[in-house]
Amino acid sequence: MALSLLAGAAIAQKPVIQNGPNVSREATKSVDRADPSPVRIAPSAGITYKALGKKSFATKIGETQNDQQTNATIYRHTQLLPGGKVSATWTTSSDPSPYSTRGSGYNHFDGSSWGQANSTRIDAERSGFPCYVYNPTTNEEIITSHIVKVGTGNAGGILMNRKTGLGAGTWTSNTVLDTIATLPGVLWNQTAISGDYMIVIASYTDSTPTQPNRVVMDGVRTPQVYSRYQFSTNTWLVKNQLLPGYDNSRVYAGGGDNYSIDANGSNVAILIGGLTDDVALWKSTDAGATWTKTIIDSFPVPAYDYKTLFDTTFSNDGAVHVSLDNSGTAHCFWALARVLDANVDDNTVTYFPGQVNLMYWNEGMSLDSIQAIAGMPDENNNQALDLAASWNDAGARYGNHSIVTMPYAAMDENGTIFVVYSSLTEDDISTDSKNFRDVYCVFSKDGGKTWSESKNLTSWLGLNVEQIFASVSKNMDGRLHMTFLQKLSIGRYDASTNPGAAGIHDVMYMVIDTADIFGSITSIGEVRTNELFTVGQNYPNPFNGSTTIPVSFQRTTDVNVTVIDMVGKEVYNQNFENISSGNNNLKLEMGSLPTGIYLYTVEADGFKVSRRMIVE
Repeated sequence: MALSLLAGAAIAQKPVIQNGPNVSREATKSVDRADPSPVRIAPSAGITYKALGKKSFATKIGETQNDQQTNATIYRHTQLLPGGKVSATWTTSSDPSPYSTRGSGYNHFDGSSWGQANSTRIDAERSGFPCYVYNPTTNEEIITSHIVKVGTGNAGGILMNRKTGLGAGTWTSNTVLDTIATLPGVLWNQTAISGDYMIVIASYTDSTPTQPNRVVMDGVRTPQVYSRYQFSTNTWLVKNQLLPGYDNSRVYAGGGDNYSIDANGSNVAILIGGLTDDVALWKSTDAGATWTKTIIDSFPVPAYDYKTLFDTTFSNDGAVHVSLDNSGTAHCFWALARVLDANVDDNTVTYFPGQVNLMYWNEGMSLDSIQAIAGMPDENNNQALDLAASWNDAGARYGNHSIVTMPYAAMDENGTIFVVYSSLTEDDISTDSKNFRDVYCVFSKDGGKTWSESKNLTSWLGLNVEQIFASVSKNMDGRLHMTFLQKLSIGRYDASTNPGAAGIHDVMYMVIDTADIFGSITSIGEVRTNELFTVGQNYPNPFNGSTTIPVSFQRTTDVNVTVIDMVGKEVYNQNFENISSGNNNLKLEMGSLPTGIYLYTVEADGFKVSRRMIVE
């Protein structure tokens, strides 16, 4: 079964990548086979885990029907600003696919409250994949996003949205780095500000009538390119050029979002990866005027063209991240991947998504000292990672990401490095036997020499919800400021492979006190342990018309049951009064409901438990 990288205008233009199972080369014969028993993967050697407890809080700041917030690498979506203010952006859409209202969502915390959560865009036209930066010299908020018009698929360049002041004000939108006579515009830009300069890294992808075989530069198809803008002169000094050493000696083709950028003072760093590419660092000490290249982790076949790889090899899944500390040292993170080309006669490669290591290197380390610093937690401590039978179904994935993926880092005033990342969790399984994702965190107090246990940041938000695409502010105030997408569905929406993922998704903002991350408490938030009742799976399930929820209570209580559909609309609500202690069966007469997946919530005395049900 061939798996295209991503749909629509956001397709990473590399040859189609096939999905293979996790365990062995021989197992590639059973691509996408549903194993009737849980998959057991050995935990990462030498890494220990502990659940996070904290006094932190989370709040909803936006909505979107578009759950494709990246192809691989996480964007800069949130930033702590002067005066304790915070701004956030995300890819928003108030309508379903093809997302004609797609654009840059925006909300702002003025020091006391957030604006109203909404799904409107700030852009003048359809765009997506926004990146946020703040220019302290001009006191400007800048959000850049790329233009792709509905029905054309061709990139029109980058929208540069600018607003003076923080929060309230009027955005102005100008198209930059746009389509010219012989080249389409670039897509998926990420930006960083270094003094008077803004550095942009983006990707050529789209074909046009003038470029029917894709953009080719220095022998690289659909390459990554950088640009350099000077604020004081309002001039683009560099537009869509190759970084030095980025050529067909090491790169066959570029791709969307497999790169990250950061700046600190005059230091700028760009990290580029990819499923069949090197992990390579470009570093500038003069605000992007000149660059040096370091290959951190080399892919065994340079400029791999999908015809010369004869054995499995480890790689990266394209989700990379770079962060510069105050000394200018680049700290690099990426998600481990594993690939195989079993058929060198076609333009495909098999990838193994069951990789569970988050990798790390910084400029103070030798190139043979790459570390595995985090992974998927063994939360039930049985010395194995228990994955549900359908954990790797086509509808459970986000592109070609591994189990552990999407790192994003921040550093506090003491130099402590905090890294958040996405992982499947053992403790939250859907009714159709898939693992939900949570956001985890590890930290290092010694500049990356040693790393903490992995702690879960979002498990307290409840079962049967997925937290994904976490981005944290590089600036900190003794707290970690994070945004993420919260969903009632698993995996990225696709009309053919995952229609159940359609819906209105919540954009969440969360504050995490670092003292709680350092601590050893195991409950999250000011949350009481639910010792009042337990909830079983409804039966029959699937059902039509009526179903029963088994609940066991420790004492007599009133109970409320609500049911919502996958877009958050309430379809059922019933109170049950004076339910006695012990085992009880709550019968729901649901009437005629459309076929699909629904979420039921049982609530009593302030406690809530949610599970999924299926109407056939």
